[in-house]
Amino acid sequence: MTKDPIPPSHLFSRASRGLSVTQTPVWIMRQAGRVLAPYRALRAKYDSIQTLFTTPELAAEITLMPIDMLSVDAAILFTDLVTPLGPLGCPFTYAPGPVFEKPVRTEADIKNLRSVIPDQDLSYVGTTIDLVCKELPPHVPLIGYAGSPFTLATWLVEGKSSKDFSAFRAMIHSDPSSAHLLMERLTGLVISFLRYQVSHGAGALQVFDTSIGVLSSGDFKSFVLPYLQQINEAIADLCVPRIYFPLAGSHFLSYSAQAGADILSIDWRTDIDAAYEAMGKAAILQGNLDPTVLYADHKTITRAVTKTLNDVKGRPHIFNLGHGLQPDMPYENVAFLVSEVHRISQQ
Repeated sequence: MTKDPIPPSHLFSRASRGLSVTQTPVWIMRQAGRVLAPYRALRAKYDSIQTLFTTPELAAEITLMPIDMLSVDAAILFTDLVTPLGPLGCPFTYAPGPVFEKPVRTEADIKNLRSVIPDQDLSYVGTTIDLVCKELPPHVPLIGYAGSPFTLATWLVEGKSSKDFSAFRAMIHSDPSSAHLLMERLTGLVISFLRYQVSHGAGALQVFDTSIGVLSSGDFKSFVLPYLQQINEAIADLCVPRIYFPLAGSHFLSYSAQAGADILSIDWRTDIDAAYEAMGKAAILQGNLDPTVLYADHKTITRAVTKTLNDVKGRPHIFNLGHGLQPDMPYENVAFLVSEVHRISQQ
């Protein structure tokens, strides 16, 4: 838990772009473009989503779409969690999710990983940020992000998506020295990638831990927490808000609170009061509406928004979905959600 949390009224006061909080800020999780017709048209035009990620002009256009079409209060960089893994010497394709040609399974595999220099190996990400920041209104920040070392490790070792990512969990127990070595390498990668994004204009940073829910609280404390703390300490001098999102991580809230982030982002399964209790009275939370509410009618959406805002009870909070959008969620409902949060929070 940070000793001096950033109050919501100054959430971006130390960043290059400020955020007005005359109303509750509304951010939408990654993949907001899925519900937008212009994004779907672009996606249909290109054979691989990788083209969209790696072409700065296209990635910038997609990053800006939710600002223009949904009136959310922050933009989030259009890239992918696995983006920085390719330059390690771990090529992947999408089918439809990332599939790695050669999973990393041994100590030798880990030691053979290449060093990554973001401004050389990931320059298209920096160019995307440059283009976005030229177009964003001055009061709208851009959120940069990265996958956590644990989540990146699960993809590298498993080689593809999995329900339980048992391959890396097995490595933790059967070959802990190699598992720690991989976590160390990925921690350095995450730090350099996040710092690179801020150098190009990102005004906040979020670490997504989308695989973390498969771990026990004990394994989180001993195997993941030290690396998260290292990341947050290493980027503290950047003076931008640091956000941590542990998907399905309600069973280790007390440890997530020790990660060093300024803001804890929670999913819909995590109780808001429990999260505030774990983080401290002055903590800032982000979340945590169940995204499937967006399949309902407007009255149901209004009730859900009202409940969330009532649950927060005026405490520091950024309204957000508890995870990403699905392609078949009605665009009109997403736009209505954003407008309702703004309307109700001003009453």
